[in-house]
Amino acid sequence: MNNGPSAQNYNSPLRARQKEQTHDLILSAVATILRGANLAAVTIAEVACVAEVTERTVYRHFTTRDDLLNAFWKWQLTKSGGAMVIEPRSVDELLSNIKRLFASLDDDEGIVRAVLSSPEGREMRRSANRTRLEHMLRFVAAYAPNLAERDRMNVASGIVSVCSVLSWLFMRDNCGFDGKRAGEAAAFSVRILLEGSKTIGVGSHDVS
Repeated sequence: MNNGPSAQNYNSPLRARQKEQTHDLILSAVATILRGANLAAVTIAEVACVAEVTERTVYRHFTTRDDLLNAFWKWQLTKSGGAMVIEPRSVDELLSNIKRLFASLDDDEGIVRAVLSSPEGREMRRSANRTRLEHMLRFVAAYAPNLAERDRMNVASGIVSVCSVLSWLFMRDNCGFDGKRAGEAAAFSVRILLEGSKTIGVGSHDVS
């Protein structure tokens, strides 16, 4: 009689860790490629080569190249602190996370520029941006519950735009800011947007 765990149950935590490690290894390979090339260079074959795994292994984790690219962008944003910007618990945390995100983007500038410069990259970001907007709409609704629906959308979309990678890139290229300075500017702008949302009358969206 065998009272101990089955071999399958015993090995499952190890297999889960190995799967997660391989998953991250593959996404890290995408980042490695993008540090020296554009998004077109990210093929399943090249990713497998850089990650030192088989193409079959890559396909086990990501059914298509699009799945791989979408997963990579979410992974990259999480690594940079972008996930913390999406769901802050307070205004102070939101502003702090924006500063952290912008500063960290400097370390991966090549990757971010490679993604932003291609039509595929814009499509990759579209899904993530919709999620960011949904979360920010909920945050603004809790922060300023008297806002009309249209005003809530105005404020939330403004915040998402200000704390986006495109905003970081604009300030890098046109204002001469590094990530730290850009993060300070973005956080200041978001604070003004939120404070202003408290003063808008219920149902008012007249900005003339």
